[in-house]
Amino acid sequence: MGRPLNKRYFGTPTDGGNEIKVQFYDTANTQSVNGYIVKQLGSKKFRVTDGTVTEDCFLVDKASGALAGGEMTITVKDDGGTARQVTKIAGRKATINTGASLAWVFDDSNSDGYVEMEEAGSETVINAEDGTNGVIYEIVTAGDTDFTTIGAADSNVGTVFTAATIANAAGTTGTMKIAPDDFEGDE
Repeated sequence: MGRPLNKRYFGTPTDGGNEIKVQFYDTANTQSVNGYIVKQLGSKKFRVTDGTVTEDCFLVDKASGALAGGEMTITVKDDGGTARQVTKIAGRKATINTGASLAWVFDDSNSDGYVEMEEAGSETVINAEDGTNGVIYEIVTAGDTDFTTIGAADSNVGTVFTAATIANAAGTTGTMKIAPDDFEGDE
């Protein structure tokens, strides 16, 4: 397996934490979902979860919408700002889909020669009407809020979207959290 990842990069996302974000295929609900690593099983195999469903998945180089059962992706951003898929990861080096093996960090510098790892997210939960336009959020609870009125494609828990019209929020009980470093739109 090579040098394993440090376990401090695994687990439930925390405020200001550096937990690695993954995208994996949830076979129970037949869809690709955001999640985080629970355990490393090999340089290309991980136990991952979204907090509800846990799967053992292999790291692949695919767009998140093309994932199948048992597959996951880890996305990094290179110094040029381009999102890249990780094809293998060990210790502090990631092999990306260009074939390059580069050190990775959570720092967003674009001139350090490293790739920026995508963070799993923030645990600060806010009411939908308290959001800020232009910020990328993930729906935590739908409640009576129609998230489509503020920029989401739907009102499903786990949907990631860029807030566009917070002033138009319809409903008051829906909650969301910031989804930092969301590189998926760059794929």
